[in-house]
Amino acid sequence: MARVSMSNLDVNVWVYRSTGLVGGRVDNVYTLGDTIYLKLRVGGSIRFLALEAGVRAHVTSRVSKLEEASRGFPSVVKRHLRDRKLDGVEQLGFDRVLKFAFSGGVELYVELLPRGFAVLVNEGRVVAASRYAELRDRVVKPGVQYRPPPLQTVNPFKLSLEDLASRASVGVDIVRGLVRGVGLPGEVAEEVLFRANVSLESNPKTLGFDVFRRVWEELGDLYRESLEGRGYLLLKEGAPFEATPFKPRRVAEGFVKEFDSFDDALDELFSSRVTFEDQHLRDEIAKLEKSLREAEDLEARYRAEAGARRLEAEILARNYGVVESLIECVRKSWRLRDVSRCGSVVEVDFNKGLYYVDIEGVRVRLNYGEGVQDAIVRLYREAGELEGKARRAREAVVEALGRLSELELKAKARVVTLRARARRIAWFERFRWTLTSNGFLVIGGRDASQNESLVRRYLDERDLFLHADIQGGSAVIVKTQGREPSREDVEDAAIIAACYSRAWKAGLASVDVYWVYGNQVSKSAPAGEYLRTGAFMIYGERNYIRGVRLLLALGLALDNEGNPLAFVGSERVVRRASIAYTILAPGDSRLDEAGLVKDELVKTLDSESKPLAMALDVEQIKTLIPGKFRILKVEIGEGAGLGVL
Repeated sequence: MARVSMSNLDVNVWVYRSTGLVGGRVDNVYTLGDTIYLKLRVGGSIRFLALEAGVRAHVTSRVSKLEEASRGFPSVVKRHLRDRKLDGVEQLGFDRVLKFAFSGGVELYVELLPRGFAVLVNEGRVVAASRYAELRDRVVKPGVQYRPPPLQTVNPFKLSLEDLASRASVGVDIVRGLVRGVGLPGEVAEEVLFRANVSLESNPKTLGFDVFRRVWEELGDLYRESLEGRGYLLLKEGAPFEATPFKPRRVAEGFVKEFDSFDDALDELFSSRVTFEDQHLRDEIAKLEKSLREAEDLEARYRAEAGARRLEAEILARNYGVVESLIECVRKSWRLRDVSRCGSVVEVDFNKGLYYVDIEGVRVRLNYGEGVQDAIVRLYREAGELEGKARRAREAVVEALGRLSELELKAKARVVTLRARARRIAWFERFRWTLTSNGFLVIGGRDASQNESLVRRYLDERDLFLHADIQGGSAVIVKTQGREPSREDVEDAAIIAACYSRAWKAGLASVDVYWVYGNQVSKSAPAGEYLRTGAFMIYGERNYIRGVRLLLALGLALDNEGNPLAFVGSERVVRRASIAYTILAPGDSRLDEAGLVKDELVKTLDSESKPLAMALDVEQIKTLIPGKFRILKVEIGEGAGLGVL
């Protein structure tokens, strides 16, 4: 989705409409934040192409603050691409990976996937990249053969009606079937269903073929409309929120701004989100960078001067006899104010009592009245003092580098935070939720009112209903969509039922959890009895999971657009989905100390991932912790992400 990064449809449309750039020559390369700008001379006009790994690729007109690339990856791009002709632009598969081919066989790949790379390639091998990493499925390092990430290869807009229906049926609801099974961006799936008058929460297995035909036809119409090249910007509270190549009908008039080109809509969206959003932060970074340069210059000067003093001392020591004769000559001639007969003296200052001699081609300062040994000792002492100053300058450099690193992390975290705030919230996120090992959605009530709503509106006959075997707790549902959960799936859901029950606040180590099918749960009380809000009647045999330990995993996971969010569940599920995670148990830390969890995640991650943890919302974390807690451990996760968002 373009509000965070371009979708596979956005990339496809942009490539289709960008043929006018082919044949342009690279005049220069500029940079601003994490974005590289190629200045292309196309015919008699100049076009600026903005390329930001993990985010965007489009023509921009906002170039007033650009800086010519002078260091890092952008400078390497400039060195290799300047004066080269753009021979072609290609989308790899039907995914968010762009290949820019230049004359001479040089290629620039821009991956718009979350945490994607920009990679400069020559003869198939990596020359340089926006960052380097050894990943599970590939290595991105200089000299290594470039391999793109695993790609979506099927164009979902060209599927047959039968393929569309088959692929969409894998989802627990139709919108997720279109996203996960068919490969549509979330906003496209929602728009197509809106146009086809189909509920997002419909079970795809129960939809008739005529419904899928409507969806298929609307999908084709939307694709043809997108290829026309116009752009549309959705506004939220007056600010750019999402860009699309089709006119969204699912939002009210007045919240959509129309552009003549898709490039203009993308430019409006992304150029309003400069990497360093906060001017104060930018000013502080600039001030620190200046201090850092000054400290580095001082250190270099002090070390150079210290080296010169040591060299002078060594020269005096090697030429001890010669220098001693010179000193004696100067001593005898000083009163006459004429040392011209002392051959190696090149300069004298009678008022300051010093003179300079040339020994071995090196100019050495001597003080009137000091002997050779005195001069050697003095020069070594001065060298030591200068080295001390250099060490203090180095300490200032290290301190400035540390502070600069903190500010840059803070700036990156701010950008991630701004993107995450624009994230579309899924319907189930208003409840407690998690996933199971096999991908079943688990939802639970936050209070009695939500428990009531869950059972009345969302509990189907073959869904599972779970509850801790203790009065007071979350009603938990496993949405099965007609499939049969495994023992592992039930255990994953039982963690939620156990932890979000009164057992946590009571400080228990474990609690039993029972489960039944949805058709065993009723809101109808026996004759003469009354069921309060959030209470239910359970009929038939209950199945028990004994001794469910109150250990809740809370991790940092990424949604499909690379936005960070706190995610809870069983350890095996959270470990797989999260970049890093904690294990919480009942303890003494209060909920207003939830920032401790965030701090531990930040400390555990490397500098590349720290901004993601720094962008986590402490208030969201607080809502996920059942009560007073303690942190048992912090671990690195597998980072597979959340397929449902």
